[in-house]
Amino acid sequence: MSRLDEIKNQLKEKFSEIFEKLKETELYQKADEKYQSLTPRGQKLTRYASAFLLVFFIIIYPVSQLQMSSDLVAQFEVKRELLRDLFKTYRESSASPVLPSPPQGSELISQVQSMLSTAQLLPEQIVNVGLVESAGHLIPQKLVNSVVAVQLSRLNLRQTVDIGTQLANISASIKVKDLDMTATEGKAGYFDVTYKLYAFNVPQAIAEAAPDIEVPNKGKKKKASDEISPADGGGLKE
Repeated sequence: MSRLDEIKNQLKEKFSEIFEKLKETELYQKADEKYQSLTPRGQKLTRYASAFLLVFFIIIYPVSQLQMSSDLVAQFEVKRELLRDLFKTYRESSASPVLPSPPQGSELISQVQSMLSTAQLLPEQIVNVGLVESAGHLIPQKLVNSVVAVQLSRLNLRQTVDIGTQLANISASIKVKDLDMTATEGKAGYFDVTYKLYAFNVPQAIAEAAPDIEVPNKGKKKKASDEISPADGGGLKE
């Protein structure tokens, strides 16, 4: 006899023993009396109901619990990925360099003029570099430090792109928001270009306070014997 057959026989004997003990209980005897008092149709319905309940507890209930567990695991995975993304975003934002304070309007104009002097432009191509008012309501006025308009004429496409790139790289707190291009009259392939540089007010970084660490008071708990002063002959310390 194989080991598997031995296990089967042991299980059969165990179930038989349990069933015999169950038959001796008062609850089973009352249920059996009620079952015997039923009509054949009632006994048949009772057997079907018992079989259904048995199948439910053996198969359907574990399957439903397994499905519920799978749903909970899926929700956990989604929340875990969300937390990972939040921590990643927090680390990236913490590691990003602090934006420098924007230059004032006059200083920005000087930087633009210095940059244009190295762009190999003719004097007549630099029409004007000056302060202008902020246009539109997309950006709150309190965030705008100053706006500088750079008006140039007779630029080809390559010059337009190169100068725009250099203007955008003056400072991380300065952005080229507007770019107006119109064809130069009488010169095909050339444009009159106006760049508008916005210098934004950079909010100062708020230093996060270090968390308060409560130092455990080792002398908080004292034994009753420690509170007795030897000098007082058994008296308590004040």
